[in-house]
Amino acid sequence: MGTPLADCFTCVSLPSPPIPPQWKSGQLVQLGWTAGEDLLCIQEDGTVLIYNLFCEFKRHFSMGNEVLQNHVLEAKVFHSEFGTGVAILTGSHRFSLATNIEDLKLRRMPEVPGLQQPPSCWAVLSQDRVTIVLLAVGQDLYLLDSTSCSVVTPPGMSPSAGAYLQMAVSFNHRCLALFTDTGYIWMGLASLKVSAHLDGAGVTEEKLCEFHCSIRSPPKQMVWFVLDEDSHLVPELDGVRLLSRSSHEFLQEIPEASQEIFRIASMAPGALLLEAQKEYEKESQKADEYLREIKDQKLLPEAVSQCIEAAGHEHEPDTQKALLRAASFGKCFLDKFPPESFVRMCQDLRVLNAIRDYQIGIPLTFTQYPAWAGAHRLGGLRAAGGLCSGAAGGRCLRLAEM
Repeated sequence: MGTPLADCFTCVSLPSPPIPPQWKSGQLVQLGWTAGEDLLCIQEDGTVLIYNLFCEFKRHFSMGNEVLQNHVLEAKVFHSEFGTGVAILTGSHRFSLATNIEDLKLRRMPEVPGLQQPPSCWAVLSQDRVTIVLLAVGQDLYLLDSTSCSVVTPPGMSPSAGAYLQMAVSFNHRCLALFTDTGYIWMGLASLKVSAHLDGAGVTEEKLCEFHCSIRSPPKQMVWFVLDEDSHLVPELDGVRLLSRSSHEFLQEIPEASQEIFRIASMAPGALLLEAQKEYEKESQKADEYLREIKDQKLLPEAVSQCIEAAGHEHEPDTQKALLRAASFGKCFLDKFPPESFVRMCQDLRVLNAIRDYQIGIPLTFTQYPAWAGAHRLGGLRAAGGLCSGAAGGRCLRLAEM
């Protein structure tokens, strides 16, 4: 086989600078992103290459001699409170992991008794500041921590569920989903425990739900969404991205402020203020009626705040403008509403709309934005060639100009 090649694209399928062929000692096994948006390239010899967001090589490290000798069968990049970690399944069917690649400390996990072939599925969990590996072999589930290997049974799991084929862990490591060869899906808390009540009221199985999906073949990923074509799912802080050959979608729970304002027949203060502003533009007396209803309940400050917050969660500029106009309209009838939140939201939306443009292709949500908008992003804005200039973006991000 020849030297591995990797092509990079933005989220709108425009080509990004290619990754140079830095790996030479083995085949590429797994790709993953760190919390700081660096790309990890894991080779079969255990070498991990790190590139920045613009495919510029930064550094590399090794997962140890045992991984080098036995090679990498499978690898996963995971995130925990300690940082970004890497977990390796070697050819000897042993697990090795590093919980934080910035402070590299390699851990070899205990051996699974009688394991002669790769597990059907496995995942990394972070519980109570301890990183563990959950793996499935047939109808058995094993939990590996630093010192022991134990067999676990999901609470309420049907004895006839069958062999485990796939598992998925939620972004916050709190929930777990299991899929078996009979089409059985179990979802519950990742602790896999049965909780006893201190008041003697019995026990509670930490199972959320279970059902049959009538599919027996193993899925490539755990997916509960109607899709028209083969897709890849990427879990994120506040939702999941669905990437296919023809589309890029983001599935998330609707933020509370948006729910309050856009719910059908909503009487929330933000919804009434939005209607008042629309009626004002039409020169209708209904604007005064809506506004009076809000003021009589003394909810005008809350209405303005709701509109400002909802504007941040919207992706369409026209909707953002409508909500900000409503907030500005409501502010006119308040004596001491602080302007900082309104001004800051306008600045944040200017940055978000610019980087979401297809020529840059960084589709951040407002929830993800604070973690991204650090001083180290100023150079990225310049390199992306957008947002007017890095200096203009820096002013919106309130960074000191360099």
